[in-house]
Amino acid sequence: MIHRRSFSIALAAAALPLAARAQDYPKQPVRGIVSNAPGTGTDITARFITKQMSQKWGVPVFVENKAGAGGALATDYVAKAAPDGYNILFTTGAHYGLPALYEKLAFDAQADFIPVAALAQSPIVVFVPADSPFKTVQDLIDAAKKSPNSLSYSSPGGGTSSHLAAVMMNNQAGIRMLHVPYKSASQSALDVASGQVPVGFNGTGAALPLLHAGKIRILAISSRKRSATLPQVPTLDEAGLKGYDFVVPILALVRAGTPAPIVDAIGAAATAAAAQPEFQELCKAQGLDVAIQGPAEMKVSAPQEFAKWKRLVALAGAKAQN
Repeated sequence: MIHRRSFSIALAAAALPLAARAQDYPKQPVRGIVSNAPGTGTDITARFITKQMSQKWGVPVFVENKAGAGGALATDYVAKAAPDGYNILFTTGAHYGLPALYEKLAFDAQADFIPVAALAQSPIVVFVPADSPFKTVQDLIDAAKKSPNSLSYSSPGGGTSSHLAAVMMNNQAGIRMLHVPYKSASQSALDVASGQVPVGFNGTGAALPLLHAGKIRILAISSRKRSATLPQVPTLDEAGLKGYDFVVPILALVRAGTPAPIVDAIGAAATAAAAQPEFQELCKAQGLDVAIQGPAEMKVSAPQEFAKWKRLVALAGAKAQN
């Protein structure tokens, strides 16, 4: 009996510091670790959200970019951080594809993280040079069916969301186009604009500047609904690929083991910031759509997303080098 009581007291004492940290959170600077480079949709989103967090909490919330390895670099960093909410990972839906894409990872993308908020989502755009003979998606499909693997397309790299969106289109349309992977979104888009590659699949961030400069023509977007930024552009569903729907969410996650009150505090601050009209205008300018989920909703949707991305990575036959 004495031993049992002593053990209970010890457990309670050990839990006190953690409970205190949760109650006082945040009482020191917080860092937002971004998996993408500065100027990307993920980065711009993270900077807006963290600024609002800082104002709400009264402590600095810094942004630190750790781009590389398809998001795995930033993810690995946060996986090694303490589960106390002082390192928040801002990443994309590519997080869901990491377990299927990499044979070995130092972390478990599903078990080692708690999703706290979905903030926005980006469609993938299908585009061609401004002077391309292809005017519609059906033109692409007809050309690809006539001569399989003769029509090439660019993406920011094997296993990226742009590549998976293209694979999904190829599979649904019953065609085979030749994939030309690049190391960056900007270069893959530029080579389409210059005519070196006839077709491109990319996020809106890389495509919009070229569209505004008159260098490319966007044939379709991958989301089920039309984009507020590109209302004149049809969806792939409207272009004949019925049921096609592929978007890339922008997410906030923390280390597994983070106390529930801290998870809820981060989720509440992030979703409140994303609900502001200024955030909607920011997203529209970047070709993003606001798509908000809190911790409870994400807990339900995350396993489905991991399963979906696993299927797409397998379909693409993509593997990344560790």
